[in-house]
Amino acid sequence: MTATAKIIDIDVARTVDDLGAIRAQIAELKLREDALAAAVKAAGFGAHEGALFRATVSEVAASSALDPKAAEAKLRELGVDGRWFSKHQKVRAASVRINVVARKGA
Repeated sequence: MTATAKIIDIDVARTVDDLGAIRAQIAELKLREDALAAAVKAAGFGAHEGALFRATVSEVAASSALDPKAAEAKLRELGVDGRWFSKHQKVRAASVRINVVARKGA
């Protein structure tokens, strides 16, 4: 391993540790957020004022969605061919995901 590669490895290790630390802080904040949101919900429907912020608790109507796999199976059963599916499908762009977990024994 060259000196340059070693420096890059150290930088990447530091970056991984920083990312893990940030995600751990976010997880703690998420727990706190959930507890605070539950307290606001418990106050009931309507607007609740703070010194800096306002929270509005409202009921969201129920909704339903068509199961795409079931619909596709039925359409194929009825004889709809693959060209129709190709023409009407939506494509989601590829993405990159990073998963960070705490090291055991560290």
